[in-house]
Amino acid sequence: MESTEQTLPSLSGISLLVLDDDPGIVRSLTRVLGGLGAEITGVGSLREARLSLETQSPDAVLADLQLKDGAGLELLPEYLGSNPDGALYMITGHGSIDNAVEALRQGARHYFEKPVDPIALARHLIDDLAVHRSNHDLAKRLAPYLTVRDPVMIEALSDLPRFAESSEPVLVQGETGTGKELVARALHGLGPRAQGPFVAVNCGAIPETMLEAELFGHEKGAFTGATRLHRGRFEQAHGGTLFLDEIGEMPPAAQVSLLRVLEEGMVHRVGSERGMPVDVRVVAATHRPLEDRVESGLFRQDLLFRLNVLIIELPPLRERAGDIELLARHFLAKSLADMAKSGAAPALTPEALSLLTNHRWPGNVRELRNLMARLAVRLPEGVREVGANLLTPMLPARAAGVAGVGEGVLIPKGTTLADAEWLLIDAALKEADYNRTKAAKLLGIGERTLRRKLNES
Repeated sequence: MESTEQTLPSLSGISLLVLDDDPGIVRSLTRVLGGLGAEITGVGSLREARLSLETQSPDAVLADLQLKDGAGLELLPEYLGSNPDGALYMITGHGSIDNAVEALRQGARHYFEKPVDPIALARHLIDDLAVHRSNHDLAKRLAPYLTVRDPVMIEALSDLPRFAESSEPVLVQGETGTGKELVARALHGLGPRAQGPFVAVNCGAIPETMLEAELFGHEKGAFTGATRLHRGRFEQAHGGTLFLDEIGEMPPAAQVSLLRVLEEGMVHRVGSERGMPVDVRVVAATHRPLEDRVESGLFRQDLLFRLNVLIIELPPLRERAGDIELLARHFLAKSLADMAKSGAAPALTPEALSLLTNHRWPGNVRELRNLMARLAVRLPEGVREVGANLLTPMLPARAAGVAGVGEGVLIPKGTTLADAEWLLIDAALKEADYNRTKAAKLLGIGERTLRRKLNES
């Protein structure tokens, strides 16, 4: 029979900071985890933890949720700020489970309920840190294109490097504003076509009568106004990647031509019978399942089968709350730099971060980026922290239980015209089950006007 010692996990090579204001818990975890090979630093307050982090960079921090001088979660931004590949774990009493779940939303890796079983904790740390390091490696590869840390988003993008090496079409699905074009650029930049052109087309922003000529080109004299030869987007993307955004909005005639190009590798300019070979990797994107468009007779099933060889499904921002602070700081710093404001971007207080992580983000990453741009303009000179008081007037809360425009939409006092318009659009889309045609009718505007407003938001 194996001895107990042989079955114990090994934490050799792992450094941990243990923070708890109960000296008994610190001693117990230090003794057991240290005995398993971990390098342990035990402290009893936030102040001691901050002093320790000034001189060392542990692989992980294990912190009590509630401390006498604050909350263990307060360490998260400063710890990850200097240790981007680190991991924070929470220890919580039974009565604080709701707070622990909120900690996970804000970026903590996991929580352990007291009394803590040190051996079970050690086993979890070994497995989770291995996953965490793998996730961090992927995040570093994606960093030139995407800012990502949340495990949900990492999982969604886990196949991206392998997909990048392929020449097969990729279909990127996700709500408006989730970063589909950035994913397309990452597929291009991490693949063998990185030195070739990247060409993006929004299929919903080009008039139906012009889309075929825009995609496939046209000969001089092919139609009224065609005064010269025009190389289409496929020709422009030769040797590189063509990103077809909002592919579901493509009219039927263009779908037939697109299917032909994908199957033959030949493009036919409008007004020409002669085909020419093109070497293009196609990445398509849609904000709603194309299967719904197929069932409605608006999208060809054979084209769907040709496009969805490889699929990436992007989660909405509300499901990847661990990225919100990282993205907010990134966008705020960029907006301040664009405005030539000197100094580092101010930090977000825990209250401000809680406000952001609890917002529903119907506009996803694009909405967060726009919020940070507005904040940068209104930010008082010399401010070092962004509190909830600065964000609340710019982030109107949606009324609980308001399903759509038919039942009314609460527009809080102080809401800007742009934000009020977004509230109405968001409510109409929900009531119409994200059918743009129906939502446009509810709003009393044309579908193309709605599409333009969504692209601008």
